[in-house]
Amino acid sequence: MEAVQATSRASTRGSSRSSWMTRAGLVFAGLFCFAFLVVPLAGMLLDTLRGDDGFSLAAWGDILTNDVERLQLWNSIQLGFASVAIAFVFGAGHAWLTERTDLPGAQLLGPLGVAPLVVPPILVAMGFADFLRVDGFWACAGLLGASYAPFVAVLTARGLRSIDGRAYEAAWLARGRFAAERLLFRASLPEITAGCLFAFVFVLSERGVPDFLTVKGKTWLTYAEFVFSRWNLRAMGNAPKDLASPIVAAVPLVAIILIALALALRFRAHSALRGETQPLPVRRLGAWRWPALLLPLVYLTAGVGVPIFVMGRWAMGSTQLNEPMSVEILRTNFQGAIEQSGDDMVRTLTLGVLSALVVLAVAIPLARAAARGVRGIETFSIVPLAVPAILLGIGYVKVFNPLSGPVHDATGFDFYDSTAMVVCAFATRFLPFGVLTLAHQARRLPKSLDEAALLSGRSPLARAWRIHLPLFVPAGWSAACLIFILGIRELDLAVVLPAGNDTVVRRLANIVHFGGEDTGGALALMLLAIAAVIPVLTLILTGRKLRSLS
Repeated sequence: MEAVQATSRASTRGSSRSSWMTRAGLVFAGLFCFAFLVVPLAGMLLDTLRGDDGFSLAAWGDILTNDVERLQLWNSIQLGFASVAIAFVFGAGHAWLTERTDLPGAQLLGPLGVAPLVVPPILVAMGFADFLRVDGFWACAGLLGASYAPFVAVLTARGLRSIDGRAYEAAWLARGRFAAERLLFRASLPEITAGCLFAFVFVLSERGVPDFLTVKGKTWLTYAEFVFSRWNLRAMGNAPKDLASPIVAAVPLVAIILIALALALRFRAHSALRGETQPLPVRRLGAWRWPALLLPLVYLTAGVGVPIFVMGRWAMGSTQLNEPMSVEILRTNFQGAIEQSGDDMVRTLTLGVLSALVVLAVAIPLARAAARGVRGIETFSIVPLAVPAILLGIGYVKVFNPLSGPVHDATGFDFYDSTAMVVCAFATRFLPFGVLTLAHQARRLPKSLDEAALLSGRSPLARAWRIHLPLFVPAGWSAACLIFILGIRELDLAVVLPAGNDTVVRRLANIVHFGGEDTGGALALMLLAIAAVIPVLTLILTGRKLRSLS
């Protein structure tokens, strides 16, 4: 009896210390979200409520007041739907063919469905613009559709893998193949829809590719371009209404993105992975087996092959008129890229790594709390995606730029103009991926695990390090890889923040205006090669084989 009581007292003390650590983690996550999400957004909102004589709603009266603004918003919506349609064909088609059928080379082609996510959309646009006229609406939709199709492909594959093959076979035997395929489509539809909505959100927020095509001759503007143009022109007016105009202008775009994200989360909530399932039976394509290869090949060529090929040609001197392309020029350009942009490359990789680490540090306590039933965390976590990167960057400028002088005088460190500012901005922007991924993993862990850990007699730190943390490693590594890749290719935040101007993707974007394609091509190939190291390291360290989209 005494032993039981002693164990109970030890368990109570351990639970108390564990609760203290949990609260500390939540406090850190809450402070981070408050400083880098709530404060910038609240600061921008307050700016829109100030007039010459104090409180005023005058700035809000300018939302979509003229035909040009309404047309630009309509352009963005149309571009979003057109890009999603292309992303659906590429992404869902790739997932279905490689996961479901006897397509030749499916085991190799399947995992490559995520490869376009590694390539910054601006590089895809540069690649096609090298040999095609890409200033039309469908050209822009095709570029963005191929760039964001991986979201559709991954979630479609996830939906297909969650379906029990026995249910499919039963429907086939009872009602025929058509009814079985209809069942399969309905069961995977929530994941497919969620993937399309995520792609839609990124297309609406995208400014880099439409702006690049505008330089190349595009005569129509998207709403994200319009918001950024308002930000660039804000200094032409001194009235509070003029200074608040880019913030107010972004409100319709934020509203549309919020609706899309809320729907995406709702669909994902209805498509959680089920228990033990048997794989779906392989669908025989028959005479279409080899022709079906055309879809994944076109998809991967558009999203990966063309930009790599064009960047390689640039690095070999295709833009030089006096000398033919050669390996010697390639070697010289790589040396030049390393010498001229070595610091930029190191800074870009540092941003990617630190952003991933900060996201994990913030997301783990939030995900554990969400899995334990704390409502609203996952919904709150999607706000950084709902706010276009340009608008989020404007918030950081408005809040942290005025503080840079006093902070520097007091500490000797200019946070606003430092890499730390960009790391925190990137981490905030991509926090939803960490929270959603880790919360999904946390829900799959039995509650009895916490009780068993308390009875182990280990200290809270030992339990966290040896029991809880290892269970989050697979999901955490997946989230970290995604955040690293998204971080090294982020352009819109890098454009707004001063310290972001020293990133590789920002330097590549400058090629549009200032030339330097030969060195830029070598720099782009170096960036893509480093991004490709991530899955290779995963294979080496885990010993897992590339079998499917993940």
